[in-house]
Formats: sequence, C-alpha cells, structure tokens
Amino acid sequence: MSQSLDVAFKSLGHPKRLAILKRLIRRVHTCCMVNREEECCMEEPTCDFGALKEDLGISKSSLSLHLKELRHAGLVEKIKNGRKVALQVNPDRLEELKEFFEVSIDQKTRDWMQTSR
Repeated sequence: MSQSLDVAFKSLGHPKRLAILKRLIRRVHTCCMVNREEECCMEEPTCDFGALKEDLGISKSSLSLHLKELRHAGLVEKIKNGRKVALQVNPDRLEELKEFFEVSIDQKTRDWMQTSR
C-alpha cells in the first residue's frame, strides 16, 4: 500500500471532492464499460479540467485545491498533453479502498449485523 488509507478517507470527507471522484468514476464506466462490444470512446477514461469545473459549478482555484487533495491521497492522477490537463481515477488506489471494505465487512459479519438489529 503506497499510503495509509486514512488520507484517502479524509480527502473523501468533503462533498465536492466526493463529487469529483464520483464524476471521474462515472466517466470510466460510461466510456469504457467492460461489456461493451464497440471500442472505448476515448484513448483513456479521462475528464477535462474545464469540463469538470463547469459540471461542478465551482471556481478554477477551488477545483485545483480539491484536486490537489485527491492527488495527495493518491485517488486522482493528472495527465498533461501539451497545454491540456486531463484527470483520471487511480484504479489501484480505488482497489485498495474496495479491498478495505471487502475485508472489513465479510459475509459472516454482515449476517451477524443483520440478526443483531
């Protein structure tokens, strides 16, 4: 694990950062779904900085601050192509979060939690 998970969870505690990550994840799923027969609609499942700013209705400086936190947590990667900046989710980091929940709440624990309600 590259960083402790508490940094990732802390960064997701802000609603705008959570919205940014959700939007980037949705971008991956809508453009590069595994079960689609046709080719992915773009080379990489990225999101343009300007489009993200407009979608969220926040200022450039606010978006930059939130992205800095998400990058610090290892959740988002910045890709530069000349003067253009695109963003994408770090799939390895998301996998670490997913594994945390899968291990933390296994089926036996879920069953116990259901019966103890």
